[in-house]
Amino acid sequence: MSVAKHYDKQKIAIYVLALLGVILLVRVLVKMLVKGKTIDEVSVVVLSPAETKALKKYPNAYHLEVGQKNGIPKPFKSQKEMLDHKNKYVRNYDLAAIKDCRYYEVPHLSHSLPYLKDDAKDFLDDLGVQFEKSLAAQGIRPYRFSVTSIMRTQNDQKGLRKTNVNATPNNSSHYYGLTVDLSQTRFFERGNSEPIYSYRLRNLLLRDLIKMQEKGRCYVLLEHQPNAYILQ
Repeated sequence: MSVAKHYDKQKIAIYVLALLGVILLVRVLVKMLVKGKTIDEVSVVVLSPAETKALKKYPNAYHLEVGQKNGIPKPFKSQKEMLDHKNKYVRNYDLAAIKDCRYYEVPHLSHSLPYLKDDAKDFLDDLGVQFEKSLAAQGIRPYRFSVTSIMRTQNDQKGLRKTNVNATPNNSSHYYGLTVDLSQTRFFERGNSEPIYSYRLRNLLLRDLIKMQEKGRCYVLLEHQPNAYILQ
């Protein structure tokens, strides 16, 4: 091996180690700057029977009725149908794109499109604000919740039926741009891209949903699988 090649490999190794050091330092600084306790440092009371009952007050049939009444006029047959004329539908149906933000995470959606009607999008943002305030009131640092399913097409629903027992066989309120599924247990600490799974955060988020439901802002259906099913 020539001296020049050996020297180049040493430089590359030094650069890599320096880069890893910078990444580690940034992570440490972010954690130092984020105020508050982690969720593992606090105790959270489990949901009471009355709270659980409130989260199952509105069945699928009610969600479907409200979606058909207040949502988009008819479901899309396929994602291609919607996306080929996206600008027209966004304008005519008052749709808003749902993206990652400081309050919630939107992963890759395999069986839905990241769009909701404007009012439903406002509700989702307001829920994020309320959740952050609830955490801060207890001295807990910010965490984001996770959105798992949004507006579905008829083809999406058919495909989802093969893997999700909660998916209804025919009609779905997800067709109408007002319904969104949230993971009950998947959260992200602010500034960290790795998810954590927490029933303590779940209970705090569900309590905020109960409060917003009592104000007439949403209708919640707590599913058997780890999702909370919400219609604005």
